Amino acid sequence: MHALKNTILCALSVAFLVVFASCAGSSGNADPSAQRSDSASAKEAKYKEREQDKKALLEQMFVDFQNAIRMNVAADTLLAMMTDTSEYWIDSLEQHARTYTAENLDTCQFYEVYAILLYRLYEREHLFAGPDDKMVYLLLSKSGMVDRLTRLKLGPMEVKNDRGSIGLATSPKVPIMIFEWDDSVWKLNLPQTLPLITKGIESIAVKKSWSNKKLAMYWLDKEYHQSYSRLDDSLYEPIY
Repeated sequence: MHALKNTILCALSVAFLVVFASCAGSSGNADPSAQRSDSASAKEAKYKEREQDKKALLEQMFVDFQNAIRMNVAADTLLAMMTDTSEYWIDSLEQHARTYTAENLDTCQFYEVYAILLYRLYEREHLFAGPDDKMVYLLLSKSGMVDRLTRLKLGPMEVKNDRGSIGLATSPKVPIMIFEWDDSVWKLNLPQTLPLITKGIESIAVKKSWSNKKLAMYWLDKEYHQSYSRLDDSLYEPIY
């Protein structure tokens, strides 16, 4: 009897060990590639969700930016919506508008020369609203360069990591405005945006072998010749 009982217990023990080993082996031999695939899918889903949240924030920022321009808010409010490099670039450009000679202008990009000549035209014709933040007013005020751009029919926002952009509705994948993610908010990068805005105009200079200075004067005359008569080389020099 005892021998039979021992035989039964021994058999049960062996069966238990076999089942346990089988379960342990099954768990330990789970396909690593399947686990990595699940982990990658979860990360991808989280990344896409984060990108959608950032895109919604960019869309709202752009609406707020447009409203701020059209409501003629203070310069500080507009500058807060731009990158630090944008503010530094605007300050430098205004200083150049006051001091650069015709020779100095030859070192500038087209969009910089155009902004400088337009600044001098406004200064000469007493068109600025006040003594401060004149370049901010020139570039970002109602009917300024950026405002005229944002009144065009634009495509959807594009977001990739910490960079945002928007293009025209006719070519939405070609950016004409660049935004940067700054900690928890989007900001406009103006020095990267303006060359994209003026890229089409600059093709004229290439075809005609013009300097940036000559192209800027040509474009200024094209836009303002009906309003102001003295659109000539005098704008190449500082206004004292």
